[in-house]
Amino acid sequence: MLSDFTFREIIDCVKIPLIALKPMFNNGVAEDFEVLYVNPEFSRIIANLKTGTTLTCAVSMLENGMHWLEMAQKAVETKELFAETYYSEKKQAWFSFELQTATDKLVVATLTDITAKVSYTEQLKLSLVTDTLTTLPNRFQFYKKFQSVVDEADQTSTKFGLISFDLDNLKQINDSKGQQAGDRLLIKAARIFKSFENKNIDVYRFGGDEFILVAKNLSLADSLYTISDAVMEALNSENVNASGGISVYPDNTSEKEDLVKFADLAMHDAKKAGKNRVLMFTPELQKEFLRRMMYKTKMPAAFDNGEFELFFQPQFDISSNELRGFEALLRWNEPELGKISPEDFIPVAEESGFIKILGAWVLKKAFTCQREWEEKFAYNGVMSVNVSPVQLMDDDFLFTLDQIARESGVEPTHVEIEVTEGVLIDDTDKAVAVLDEVKRRGFRISLDDFGTGYSSLRYLQILPLTTLKIDKSFIQSITEKNGVSENITNSIISMVTKMGLDTIAEGVEKVDQLKILQELNCKTVQGFLRGKPMSQAAIEEYLSGNINALDHIKE
Repeated sequence: MLSDFTFREIIDCVKIPLIALKPMFNNGVAEDFEVLYVNPEFSRIIANLKTGTTLTCAVSMLENGMHWLEMAQKAVETKELFAETYYSEKKQAWFSFELQTATDKLVVATLTDITAKVSYTEQLKLSLVTDTLTTLPNRFQFYKKFQSVVDEADQTSTKFGLISFDLDNLKQINDSKGQQAGDRLLIKAARIFKSFENKNIDVYRFGGDEFILVAKNLSLADSLYTISDAVMEALNSENVNASGGISVYPDNTSEKEDLVKFADLAMHDAKKAGKNRVLMFTPELQKEFLRRMMYKTKMPAAFDNGEFELFFQPQFDISSNELRGFEALLRWNEPELGKISPEDFIPVAEESGFIKILGAWVLKKAFTCQREWEEKFAYNGVMSVNVSPVQLMDDDFLFTLDQIARESGVEPTHVEIEVTEGVLIDDTDKAVAVLDEVKRRGFRISLDDFGTGYSSLRYLQILPLTTLKIDKSFIQSITEKNGVSENITNSIISMVTKMGLDTIAEGVEKVDQLKILQELNCKTVQGFLRGKPMSQAAIEEYLSGNINALDHIKE
C-alpha cells in the first residue's frame, strides 16, 4: 500500500490537474469531504482549493462550488464514475470534471480544459441562455428551468418565490452620463445579485434593468422578506437603488407567466410607493391583475361595438375669454361595467399593443371633428390630442399621422399633439427625433402634467414644444395661504413665457384659482369651472351658438 508521501509524490508528477478527497461521514452519509491532495496543475486552475480544507468551507470561494460537493456525494453514493462539463466565467473556459476513483475512503477526480474541443454549437447554446453584459442566465434560461423548480417544490411540499428587481436610476444615468455608465451600473448590480446565489437562490437578468431572484425550498413566504432585505441592504451600500416585487408559488398562482406578472405588479407598486423598496404581491393586486386581464379581453370587441367615444373639454384664453380650442378625451362606456376611466384602460391598451389601433382611431376622430367644425361653424380653434408614449414610439406612428391628416384634410397647425414626460423613459433620442418630425410637419406639441417628473426642466431644453400644461396638482393648491404652489406656478409661467411657449393651467375649478392665474399672466385655462368634458353633439350645439350648452360649474 502506498504511503501518503508516496501518493503525494505520484499525483504531484501527474501532468493532468488532479484532486483527492476523503469522505467525511455522518450517520452513513458523506456530508463533507476533506481535501487530501491537490497537485500543482490543479492549483494552477483552481487556486482557492487548498490541502487540508473541506469542500464545504471552500464552497463560497469556488465557482460552481456547491455543484462540486454534490458531484462528490453522488460519486460516493452510487460508486459510479462520470464526467460533468461546465463553463467557468472566471476563466472564460470549458472544463470536464471527471471522477476517476470513488470509494468510501477516497474520491479522485481530474479536471480537463476542453475549451478548444467544445463545438461552436455548444458555445452558441451558452450565448443563447446567458446575458452577454452581466454573464447572468437570461430570461430564456429562466423559463427553461422553471418547470423543474415547480416539480421540486411539489415533491418536497415547499414554496418558492420570485423577487423581481428593477433598478430605479438607470434611465437617469444613461441620460446624464451615457450608455457606458449605465452598463457599469448594470454590471455592478449583477455582481451584487450574484453574490446571493447558492443552491437555493438562482439569479437571472430578464433584460433592460430588470433582474429576478428565484428563492427555493421555503417553508414560509415571509422568508422572502429576509432575503429581499439583505439584497436591498447590499445594493444600497454600493449606491444602487432598486424597487422589488415578490410573488410566491403556490400561494399566488401555479402559472409561470402569472407568477412573473404578479412579481412585476408588486414591483411597480413599490415604485408608486416611493421606490427603493420591496413589496409582496397581495390579493388586492391580484384583483387589479384580473381586472386588467378582463379589460384586455373585452377591449377588441368593445372597439368593434362602438363602446369607445371621444369627449371634448374646452380651453379658454384667460384675458379675452375667447375659446382657444378643445382637448379630445377618450371614454369607454362598457354595457356591464359602466364608464371605465382612461387611467384604468389606457395602460392595459399600451401593455397589450391595442393602443396602436385605439390611438389611430382617436387621431382620426379628433382630426375629422376639427375639420368638420371648421367647415360648419367657422371654428378656428386648436384640437389637442393625447398620444401615448407606446403609440409615439411605434415605428409606424409618423406614417399613420400623415395618412390620417391627409385623409381628414385637417391643417396640422390647427392640431396639438399632447405628450407626457413618459415618452422619454425608454429611448430619449428616438422620442425627440419623432417629435422633431411631428413639429416639422406643422403640428403643435404640448407637454402635459408639467412639474410631476424627475427632470421636467431638462425636457424644456430638448423637446420641440409649443405649449406647456401646468399640472393640476399645482392649480388645486394655488390658493393655499403658504403660497408655495402660487410661487411655483408663477415661476413656471414666467420662465415658459420667456421661452416663447404658451401655457395652459389644467384643473381650474374655482373662481379664486382663476383670479390668481389671471394675476400671474397665465395664457389659457382648462377645467370644470369653464367647461367639463362633453360629447361631440354637445360641443356642436355650443359651436352653433347655444352658449348654455356648455357644461360648467355655476358659481
